[in-house]
Amino acid sequence: TGDCGPPPLLTYSRPSSDEHSSSFPVGSRVTYTCMEGAFKIPGLPDTVECLPGNRWSKLPEPCGRSCTAPTRLQFAALSKEDEMRNFFPVGTNVTYVCRPGYENTSASSPTSTCLENLTWSEAAELCRSK
Repeated sequence: TGDCGPPPLLTYSRPSSDEHSSSFPVGSRVTYTCMEGAFKIPGLPDTVECLPGNRWSKLPEPCGRSCTAPTRLQFAALSKEDEMRNFFPVGTNVTYVCRPGYENTSASSPTSTCLENLTWSEAAELCRSK
């Protein structure tokens, strides 16, 4: 019989069970939950399993720091693809499209970036009322 010992430590998540067991036989599964301030990254697994050979299966960090939903602007709306996202790690850029009744005054679109302090940079007001 094998035993994996405590599950791996991750940066932004911790095992969700309150079981502070130090013994995990082969076949045991441990699910992780995000710590405060971190969000589940869509599409990533959040469970490790004790494998034969007394080792835990590999688990990429399932959680990360993320800005909340991007700022709503009066003159522009989020692009369709950015509207579908729900995870915005630091460094993420989102693009806005001028709302109906507004026209773009430059060759580029208004954008905003998720900053290190988990706030959004201010989007340039590149849309003006027609």
